[in-house]
Amino acid sequence: MKTILDWLDERVGWRKIKEVIFDRLIPKGVDWRYTLGSITLFFFILQVTTGILLAMHYSPSPDHAYDSVKFISNNVPMGAFLRGLHKWGATGMVVSVFLHMLRVFFMGSYKFPREVTWLSGVFLFFLVIGFGFTGYLLPWDQKAYWATTVGSKMVEQVPMVGQYLGSILKGGEDLGAITLTRFYAIHVLVLPALTLLFMAFHLFLVVWHGISAPPERTSRSGDVPLTDKDPNWKEKVKARYLELKHQGKSFWPYIIFKDTVAITIVFIIVAAVAIWKGADLEDLANPTDTTYNPRPEWYFLSVFQLLKYFPGSLEAFAIVLLPLIVVGILLGLPFFDKGPKRHPMDRKWLVLAGWAGLLGVIVLTVQGGRSPLTNPVVEKDPLIMEGKRLFTDLHCEYCHSLNGHGGTVGPALDGVGMRRDHNWLANHFKNPEKISPGTKMPNFNLLDSEVECLVAYMSSLGGGSFTAKAPRIFEENCTVCHKFHGVGEEIGPDLSHIGSVRDAAYIASYVTDPQKMNPDAAMQSLAEALTPDQIKDVANYLAQQGK
Repeated sequence: MKTILDWLDERVGWRKIKEVIFDRLIPKGVDWRYTLGSITLFFFILQVTTGILLAMHYSPSPDHAYDSVKFISNNVPMGAFLRGLHKWGATGMVVSVFLHMLRVFFMGSYKFPREVTWLSGVFLFFLVIGFGFTGYLLPWDQKAYWATTVGSKMVEQVPMVGQYLGSILKGGEDLGAITLTRFYAIHVLVLPALTLLFMAFHLFLVVWHGISAPPERTSRSGDVPLTDKDPNWKEKVKARYLELKHQGKSFWPYIIFKDTVAITIVFIIVAAVAIWKGADLEDLANPTDTTYNPRPEWYFLSVFQLLKYFPGSLEAFAIVLLPLIVVGILLGLPFFDKGPKRHPMDRKWLVLAGWAGLLGVIVLTVQGGRSPLTNPVVEKDPLIMEGKRLFTDLHCEYCHSLNGHGGTVGPALDGVGMRRDHNWLANHFKNPEKISPGTKMPNFNLLDSEVECLVAYMSSLGGGSFTAKAPRIFEENCTVCHKFHGVGEEIGPDLSHIGSVRDAAYIASYVTDPQKMNPDAAMQSLAEALTPDQIKDVANYLAQQGK
């Protein structure tokens, strides 16, 4: 065995590597707070590992991305757990790198001789944020599509070059196949390569300069305060660091033991959350759904909330100026806060500013999470939701398309609620061959309750069917305030094309209780003037306008 080890040492120098990395002494006082860097490294390895496994089943195209993610969750062994690990691992990585930077800031570890170590860490932080933004779109569900749309529109508001940058980001005018492919390539190729490069450089500097020692007061009893006016302060800092190193312990096994314990605890927490919460997947991305309420991930909430304080043209100014200020402060920190003073009590004003900034981020994040939704949440009809689930479970999309996605064996189902009434749909589901001779649709032998749910879902597509009485009901109750295809008053908004921006459920809820949907609404409820069936009838009628 010794011969083999000697042979390897002569060729790869493993004993020297062991001496430099594992046998190096760590300064006295290094505690559990210093495990945050190792935890961040662990999360990156976890993300790479789970990302590779997910990529084996993922298809980066609008036609297949959503289905491939759903396949991973429902059919791949432990696929749901794998997605959960990747999602919550991303959250853990953002938290750990942020806490790691806070630890470095408050302990003054960015000072001589570790200025470049800090700069490489700042770049790594921005790369982690880039991972979060580009990975957000990949499931191609409603949340992914609309949150990315909001983010891309922010980029487009940059003065002079915004439209150009937005076009580069999206690969065109709108989010589509090129956008998804581009985000996927950046997420799995560009960002990992840059992260590995900066991480290797960062770790090299950590080993080269050594892990920073805990800060000490520069005016201890009996000592002369050490300041940057002393021409030899750098040599004294180095000498004190060597003293603390000789008083400390070796990296192996003492520090590695702490890192291993911390990483194990963190992994157990993330794995438990992945099992408990998993990774959600909303409905397939629908670019025509203007009622969706986009919400960014929690680590972007503070930015979105802050922009609300810059209305109108000031928003574009803030989108450019605020990031430049943040980047400038982070990159300039080790150059305007120089000298040997590292202890928080020796840097009171800077530390106070850091706490104020941290508090501001927390407050803005909480406010962003509690901010009212852009569009009111409309309660879904349970029959429609169950019908939608049956539609998916029966794999109807293999033969029929919706919103341009699905098969072409059968007719497209967009607007089927306008073309077929309840009786026709119910009879068709019960006996397809009898209603449509020669059809390729099999008889699924559905229960009456299942037929009822599917009919409700099909009727909702395209606005739902309405009776011949609906136009008259609308005219008698609504045209006194609303113009409709050139007829009526202009007290309220024109409803000629309301169906292009609102669905039947939203319209019905608004007619029933306008103030619930919009506290500032001047419209009075029609719940007493119309029956629930009449309101539903009018809502279906209006939902088909402008389609």
